Amino acid sequence: MNALTPKHWLLVFVLASLTALGPLSIDMYLPAFQTIATDLNTPISHVQISLSCFLGGLAVGQLFWGPLSDTYGSKKPILISLCLFMVASYLCTAVDQIEYLWGLRFLQALGSSGGLVIARAIVNKRFSREQTLKIYSILALIGGIAPIVGPIVGNEILKHFHWHALFVAMLLFGLIGFSMTALFLKESDEESISTAPKSANFSVYLALFKNRQFLIYTIIGSLSFSSLMLYISNAPLLIMEEGGLSGDAFSLVFGLNSIGLMLGSFLTSTVLQKHLTPRRILFIATGIQLIASALLLVLLTQSFSIYAQLIALFFFVLPLGMLFPTATTLALRPFKAHSGTASALFGASQLAFTFLVSLVVNHLSNGSMLIMALALLSCALLSFCANVFAPKSA
Repeated sequence: MNALTPKHWLLVFVLASLTALGPLSIDMYLPAFQTIATDLNTPISHVQISLSCFLGGLAVGQLFWGPLSDTYGSKKPILISLCLFMVASYLCTAVDQIEYLWGLRFLQALGSSGGLVIARAIVNKRFSREQTLKIYSILALIGGIAPIVGPIVGNEILKHFHWHALFVAMLLFGLIGFSMTALFLKESDEESISTAPKSANFSVYLALFKNRQFLIYTIIGSLSFSSLMLYISNAPLLIMEEGGLSGDAFSLVFGLNSIGLMLGSFLTSTVLQKHLTPRRILFIATGIQLIASALLLVLLTQSFSIYAQLIALFFFVLPLGMLFPTATTLALRPFKAHSGTASALFGASQLAFTFLVSLVVNHLSNGSMLIMALALLSCALLSFCANVFAPKSA
């Protein structure tokens, strides 16, 4: 396996700052939902719409910035997207109506999606076949910190400042990403300019849909992301309302599960990739998830202790740290020349799957955690089956 040089690590640090921007922008303002609702004299459900607008912007933005990076290189699209993010963040500091927040959060996401999608593409273009899984695992490891750090930073800001200050902090994070990209990301560090005609980049999407390897591993990655979002959205209900634990206990459990996800990413980047193929890693990870989700469903059905349920939930979340980097590696591997476009469709598919899964779960939900557990089990089962039928040559 090719060792990473100091130059590689500097590039990874830049990419990490870009990929963390979106998750931080989501998690930092979650503690302020009630405050925003009160201040803007609107129901909290209307504040939640701003989160949906952000996720929508992430999906649309990735489809836009990915093909652009294949045509015009990586650096300029990233810098332009971060400028959009910073301008939208600044305008959020003056919001006095919820409708303005919806639109500006969409533009914020449109901006942050540039760094996210192009960072994945840079890894696929710049690093060797042996290095990509390690780098994606490192990025996933750093991404796992956001659910821990984001709410903590948001809470601390809210203790001393108005909720508008949260968007000042986001602007500063965007400025850090902009500065690091401008100073340290060199176009010569990657095969950034596509040799295909500029008019052909969007037509690459058709080739992606025809590629079995890309489709299967994009499905696995999308199901994994949907599982994570289902867990995040239902965790407060399961742990505090159903389980009867305190808010402090919820924060502890949420943090431990985030550490579990990071542990899965760490193991993938170190021990597992040295001894196992990426496809084998996926087989093990989906198998663990399948067992853990089945156990969680049984524990909920039989009304076992919340602590037993949390153990099963931990072992469902941990393999996500193995699934994210491995599925990304295998999905993008055949498309080095069009990494931006492939990364765009891969990322947008994750959000589209999550949206559809959420619609189905919300439609079927009757307030019982059994629906959530069945959804997690279904995602795990589909991921396991998809990996079984994946190309053996991947």
